[in-house]
Amino acid sequence: MSAEKMITIRNAKIDEFHELEDVSVSSMSEPWREADFMSAEKNEYALILAAVEEDVKTGDNDDLAVYADAAALDAGNPVGYAVGYFAADEAELPSIAVSPQMRRHGIGDALLNELFNQVKARGAAKLFLEVRESNEAAIALYEKNGFITAGTRRHFYSNPEEDALVMMKLL
Repeated sequence: MSAEKMITIRNAKIDEFHELEDVSVSSMSEPWREADFMSAEKNEYALILAAVEEDVKTGDNDDLAVYADAAALDAGNPVGYAVGYFAADEAELPSIAVSPQMRRHGIGDALLNELFNQVKARGAAKLFLEVRESNEAAIALYEKNGFITAGTRRHFYSNPEEDALVMMKLL
């Protein structure tokens, strides 16, 4: 038996919130803290997704084996997350992050797609977010995933102070 790495997108577990905080701290100047994740967890209109790198055990002759059996997966550490809030026909993405060493592997796309699916299933028709005006990588990710710029919030961010672009996607 050998092991391959696989990224799984699933609902985050409470005991992973400290690790999600680590991802957030490594990714942004105004990170989410464990208490923020706990607060979201208690909100019935919130969801927290985790991207988890797991080892998938494969047989020697298997080129690609996918196991639905949980025993085939070794619990891994979160390498990314997305938080969503939904109410009526709108949803918001207040925070999304991927560990710096895991970026540019499609994890952000996968988190966004799962978030789209889950908030749409709860009745959301559009999703909003704010992003630092200077965060070109994030803006490119959002535009690639169908977001458009809907406006600007002046002096939205501190540390350093900066405007935010308000972006929206129709689901």
